[in-house]
Amino acid sequence: MEKSTPIGLIAGFVLVFGAIVVGEGWTTFFDPKSLLIVVGGTAAGLLVTFTMDEVKGVVPLVKGLFGFQAPDYAALAEQLTDFARTARRDGPLALDARVAEAEDPVLRSALEMAVDGVAPGPAQASLQTQSAEAAAGPLLLVKLLNKAGMYAPAFGMVGTLIGLIQMLQNLDDPSAIGPSMAVAMITTFWGALLANLVFLPMAGKVQGQAQARAKAHEMIRVGAAGILEGDSPGALGQRLRLYVGDGPDAAGGAASAAAEPTPLRRAA
Repeated sequence: MEKSTPIGLIAGFVLVFGAIVVGEGWTTFFDPKSLLIVVGGTAAGLLVTFTMDEVKGVVPLVKGLFGFQAPDYAALAEQLTDFARTARRDGPLALDARVAEAEDPVLRSALEMAVDGVAPGPAQASLQTQSAEAAAGPLLLVKLLNKAGMYAPAFGMVGTLIGLIQMLQNLDDPSAIGPSMAVAMITTFWGALLANLVFLPMAGKVQGQAQARAKAHEMIRVGAAGILEGDSPGALGQRLRLYVGDGPDAAGGAASAAAEPTPLRRAA
């Protein structure tokens, strides 16, 4: 389970509201009208930008953000090498008994195509399409969260302008100017807080998760190409181990460092 996201969110809210509570007038920050303008306006802006189906489709992905399990690239490289060893020793049909070991749908599809004897070219195209489809949902969520991070401060400013206009209509009461100004600024506070603590950081986290999955899928495509082309398990394992780095960017270094890149990797 992904732990840093909930920890960061809880810590951020505790620190911000802890600082508010120890001061004076902390109840002023919990203004229903301000929250309605910021949250409601942001939601309305998202509905204008995205279709209803797109908005509904990203809801399960938000839950998946907190349950994300980072790929173990070293274990994946070893597993792919072992699959290649089985195919080399016993033939591709022997992989049929090991398809259930593949948890990733792209890997499972790669093994099934190896069992069915699909040519490397069509297999490459199919795996590339499946990888792109797997990345489409998270990338849409990244786009939605970035838009929310842009709309929230904007609607916070809208709320502030509304409050200032209403305040200017009551200048005949000087004692009300200070409290009215404070209420007017609360929408800006909520817009900035939600954008910089929730929406934009979560967009960055989802993008990082998508990159991690993309690197794992690239390894699967390279491993599938080696299996389908009958490459030596040792050579394939050495090529795959180049992908075992400190982050998703290691895939680019592995692709350039490989002595004999396959057509699959050039297409990817």
